[in-house]
Amino acid sequence: MAATGIQHIFFDCDDSLYRNNWATASKLNAKFGAYCSKNFGLPESKMMDLYKTHGTTLCGLIKEGFIKDEKVPAFLDEVHDIPLCDDIQPDPELRTLLLNIPHRRWVFTAATREHAIRCLRRLGIEDCFEGIIACSTKEVFDKAGYVSKHDARCFEFAMDAAGVRRDEAAKCLLLDDSASNLKTAKAMGWSTVLVGLHGKNGSKVDCQNADWAVDNIHEIQHAVPQLFAPTPVASDTKIKAFEVPSGKRTRSKVLKPCDSSPERKVLRRISSCSTPLSPRREPLTA
Repeated sequence: MAATGIQHIFFDCDDSLYRNNWATASKLNAKFGAYCSKNFGLPESKMMDLYKTHGTTLCGLIKEGFIKDEKVPAFLDEVHDIPLCDDIQPDPELRTLLLNIPHRRWVFTAATREHAIRCLRRLGIEDCFEGIIACSTKEVFDKAGYVSKHDARCFEFAMDAAGVRRDEAAKCLLLDDSASNLKTAKAMGWSTVLVGLHGKNGSKVDCQNADWAVDNIHEIQHAVPQLFAPTPVASDTKIKAFEVPSGKRTRSKVLKPCDSSPERKVLRRISSCSTPLSPRREPLTA
């Protein structure tokens, strides 16, 4: 399949931008389990049932009446409070790869914005994206309800956040380790890349909805070289920043082409977006 026409690339964060044999995922699962046991007396088996039945543990806790809306922020903060220093390391090669993609790049995660920012900082790629579109945020809950990332409403939110019209879904590409997320993306009209050929149990991940499949993110430069082809952009191109309805004041930004190598041009941001992505600044919360 050709990658022509793609202008917006959405990267899943956990187990996609980095892969560490599910070390981070295991820590997150342990925190979810500890919270459910401490606060609701639920065994780990019940927590997993909630996850499998409702798509996420939080969705299950909400829909089965274990947790109220006002407790959700505290829940998300606690279960995502895990150490990352041993499991996620700086990845200069990934940084170079991302900056050589001459298209708008977004992080599209099922987790919280704060967790994604911490991961990006560890990788050293915090400033390589237009912004973070996080499904576990009040903005998504208010607009789409308590739904999992593979719900079409989360993808509609992502398109709205990126400024992509619904009839321009073909301009979008998702890179993700989840077959369920790829299935929804494909149904929405997006192009798709499966990142990670095998699941935690060693079985092959379903790739029937993947246009391309790679074992890790670094392989996309060989699997989908079209993504790295230079795209002419007018020097006066202006793109509105991703605005989060959080009551915070946002600023528009201007993207302009500038030489990154003799062979290609890449877009480089020259002012900040509404979700700050500088390692020297604290993130805005929803």
